[in-house]
Formats: sequence, C-alpha cells, structure tokens
Amino acid sequence: MKKQNINLAIALSAIAMPILLTGCGGSDESTDSVSVSTTGSGTTAPTTPAIPAAPVVSKQPESVTQSPYAKVEFSATDAKSYRCQLNTEAVSECVSPVIFYPLAAQQHQLQIWHVAADGRQSQPAVVRWQVNSIFPANSTERPHADLATTTVQPALSNDNSWRGIFRINCDLSHSGYVDPIVYPGKTDAAHLHNFYGNVLLDQHSTIETLFTTGDASCQGNTLNRSAYWVPALLAPSYDADTGQRLLDKNGDPAWKVVPAVVGGDDQAHEVFYYSAGVDDVSSIQSIPLGLKMIAGNPAGKPGQEQDSAIVRWHCQSWESSDGKNPRWSAGIPQCLAPDRVRMDIFFPSCWNGLDLDSADHKSHLAYPVKSTTSAGMVCPGTHPVPIVRVSFHYAFGVKPDVYDPKTKSSQGWRLASDSYDSTATTLGGMSLHGDWFNAWHPEALQKILDVCIKKRLDCHDGNLGNGFRLNGTRPGAQNTPEIINKGLGHGAHGGH
Repeated sequence: MKKQNINLAIALSAIAMPILLTGCGGSDESTDSVSVSTTGSGTTAPTTPAIPAAPVVSKQPESVTQSPYAKVEFSATDAKSYRCQLNTEAVSECVSPVIFYPLAAQQHQLQIWHVAADGRQSQPAVVRWQVNSIFPANSTERPHADLATTTVQPALSNDNSWRGIFRINCDLSHSGYVDPIVYPGKTDAAHLHNFYGNVLLDQHSTIETLFTTGDASCQGNTLNRSAYWVPALLAPSYDADTGQRLLDKNGDPAWKVVPAVVGGDDQAHEVFYYSAGVDDVSSIQSIPLGLKMIAGNPAGKPGQEQDSAIVRWHCQSWESSDGKNPRWSAGIPQCLAPDRVRMDIFFPSCWNGLDLDSADHKSHLAYPVKSTTSAGMVCPGTHPVPIVRVSFHYAFGVKPDVYDPKTKSSQGWRLASDSYDSTATTLGGMSLHGDWFNAWHPEALQKILDVCIKKRLDCHDGNLGNGFRLNGTRPGAQNTPEIINKGLGHGAHGGH
C-alpha cells in the first residue's frame, strides 16, 4: 500500500470529507444490502447488516511522549479505503502508515475508519496519546533527552553588535555530490558539498524524513535535525617532501578538502548562528517548519563579486567587524600560517508568509532594508514577515597539510562550486553560498527566539537561557569522496 504523509498544516486547510454512514444511499454498487428475518407472528422485518469492526492498529505512539510527530500503522480485512481524523480536524482519506507532524504539546486523538468493498464504513479505531513539552513543567517530569541543565546565564548582547543571538557547534556529518534542494532525487548532479546536521540527509530527503528520522551532528541532536550545507573548500595537493604539485589518477592537478574547525565542544567554535535581522526584535517570528533557502550566488566569479553583507571572507588576524573594521574579501584571502581563513554566509530573514520554497529557492525570501521612517532595519512590503536570521560562520586552519608550501598561505584555495581557476592574483571562493533546510523541533526554536533573541541575549554553546542547553555535538560519517573535476563533479551544472 502506498505510503501517505499527512502534515497538520495541510490538514488545517483540507476540505472535510463526510463520513460514510451505513445505509446511506448511492449507486447500486455501494448500496447496502438488506436481509430479512421471520418474526414469531410469521411476518418478516428487515435487518441492518452489522457495522464492520474497527481497523486493527499495529503501531502507535507511546501513551506519553515528547516527540512532535506520530506514526500510526493499521489494517483491516476487506478494506477498500481508509479515513482518518486527528483531533477536531477534517476527516480525510489516508493510508497506512500515516504520519502527523508537527504536533503541539497536548493530548491528541486519532480516529481511523475503513470502508469495506460494499461501501459500509467501519467502527472507528481510536488512538490517544499525550505529547509533553521538552521542558519539564514540574519536578515529576524530565527534560528532553537532548537537553542538559546549566547554571550559566547568557549575558546581554553588546551594543552595536548582534541584537540577540544563539550560537551552536556542529561536526561535519558527511560529504557528497548531491543537493536535495536544487537537485532533489538526483545522484551526482551537484558539486561537492559538506553537510552538517541530520546525518541521513541525501538527495531524497524531504521535510518528513528530516523531521522524523536520523540523528544530527549539531548540538541538540534530534531537537535540531535541520540540514546545513556548503560547497567543499579545496586546496592544491602537494608532495610533503618535494613541494611538487601532485596529480590525480587522470593526470590532472590533485586537490584535497580543507577541514573546517568545527565540532569539539571544548574548542567552543560556534559555526551556526540564529539572530535578529531587523531592529524590532518583538516582531520576529519563528522559522516555519520545512522552509528551504539558499544564500549567496553559486555562479559568482571575478567581475561578479557578491555583496559582503551576504557572503564574505577574511583572515581572522584582520579582526574584521561590521561596526569598527569592515575589512572583507570577496574571494579567499591569502592568509599566512598559523592564521585561519574565515567565511560568513548570511541568509535572508524576511519571508513572504506563504511559500516554503520557490523556483530559484530565494524569491520567497528577502533581506531586511533600511526603514524610511527610522534608522533601523525592517522587512520590505513584498516580504513582510520577519523571521529568525540564520548565518554560517566557518574557520579553516592554514596548516602545513593544506597550505601552499612556498608562501605558507592559503594561496590557490578554491570552492568546489567555483567555475573559474584560482591563481596567485585571482582569488578563489567567489561562488560562496550555503543551503539550509529547517527541521528544528518547533518548541526548541521558539524558545531560542523568545529568550535569546527577543531578550537580546548572547547565547553561546547551545545555551537556551532558560536553565537548559542543547547537548553536545556528535560525529558524523566524515567520509572523503574523490575530488572530481576540481570539485564540480560529474554533472554539467557547474555552478550548483
């Protein structure tokens, strides 16, 4: 039986389907038959066929759970179709297994009917369960398994800096030539990406698979199954003894992946931020579940440099800042060892309020603009809904195994998405961009917004500002794919 997914957001707008009642009129094929019986006086009276028994439920959620989704499996003999009703929502056609998400912290009830081949509708199977908050309401309840208690209280964010911010660590999950946003379902269609977050992410990933399955390499684990990915950063590969450029199996110059400084909670190097993009933090809404977006231009190149307010590079020794020292580079600067190369990617934070994606994966969102009536940043009228701003911040160590042996610098580094060659005078990395797919537990993300951002706190290391913090990072597969065509891969799509 084909699997069907039911999202509560869809169920809210579904057209109610009336429940078929035994004995209702219809075509000859669906009209109930009527049998007769003889009474004691010798007369006959019609008898109504027995209502079919309820479907048998073989899998259901635990009676008390903190999971914001539920999977239910059911079956019935001689079932032509099934109908489901969650809580007070409209009755709709369904098939087994059925998945509901996201589910609020409350009592839930699911009723399931089957329709027999003769058109009769069964008695309902009823499933009831309680979804509890991930944060304990009293001493008898436990916090979610992916939360830890903390006595550290975040400080207020600095003036002329972040308006309110939440920072987390992630470890590299895996790498591959796929992109479930741009090339869903296609293998080896994209350039080489490094993926963070949900460890099961692949070309077939959907919001259902992200939200309901898999561990994650980011702090928060199952509370943060979102997927984050960027093009791999590559360095020319040299012989460690002679300093000569190595060749790959095809006789072309060889490349190696430059690892980012991520993971390892003791390093306290946060790579993903959630912050305020507009000045009126009280107006910011949480990010809708399933939102997909891309920041930056994968086709960027010399002569088409990108806006440093969206993507940028710098050496950490530059001590760059937006307020005091806006020293940024459109391409990968030649930073000297033991410096670090830093990249920043800022995602749009104004939503049209309607679409979770768009044809170019950008048009449903926009960047804040300067207000015409005040000095602050606001959302444009075309995209009036301010949401939490997502940004990526990576650092890459300029170390002997990846630096240029002559200059001991990052000279020659490139992104797997670069459609041009980097040289001593032409900086690589001008195609800098990132992808993000939201699968946060809604309650966790709402707490980040309500406490860290709206209260203008600087929440480090997964600290939620309410006495809890997200648990630590966990390692992913960290596979090392072959570098094909300078990272551009098998596809002819080059830029993405």
